[in-house]
Amino acid sequence: MKNQERRLFLVYSLNTVMNDFPRIRSSKPLFFSGRAEAEEVIHTFKDLYPFLYGGISQGERVYCLVLEEFELDLPYRYQLSTSVYSPEGFLLTDSMVPDDGPFCGRSEKSIHHEIGDVVELPFGDQLIFGIVVEKPMSLNEVAGTYGLTASDDCYTVIHHKTQEVNYAYAPMVFKPTREVAEEVREELLSAFNEMTKDKN
Repeated sequence: MKNQERRLFLVYSLNTVMNDFPRIRSSKPLFFSGRAEAEEVIHTFKDLYPFLYGGISQGERVYCLVLEEFELDLPYRYQLSTSVYSPEGFLLTDSMVPDDGPFCGRSEKSIHHEIGDVVELPFGDQLIFGIVVEKPMSLNEVAGTYGLTASDDCYTVIHHKTQEVNYAYAPMVFKPTREVAEEVREELLSAFNEMTKDKN
């Protein structure tokens, strides 16, 4: 077990900025030497930063809160875990897999999206819709002979409009917080059917 005193915890919010289409940006991170202190700030974030919880006229609102854990005393940035919370500070999901793994799969209850689900995800500075093509490996699946790492804890998602296929880090895939237009659903489903038709 690595020494807790040599860990760094970052807390930041991802905020939506509503213009012609929703954009998302990260707040400046807060730094902590212990998880308890970091989680306390997450639970009181609304009291500390009430201007990010106001009406839509404020222009920017908290989308989610993120807690990242890093190992110190290394010559490179080594991430140990990621936890994602609701704007109110409730844990939504996490990935406790270090950068170099091993990733042994997710428990069924921690796989929140099914194949064919329409989801929402930050992508660059945009908040986009997508459709799930593949889920992260579950604990009862065989990982094979090659070691899996944190980068394998992901959903395969088709993005709306571009129809680009991407691997989305599992904690950063969300149920839609906005209404999904019927035409968007139809376009995503059409792309999903086209991609998966050869698998059936």
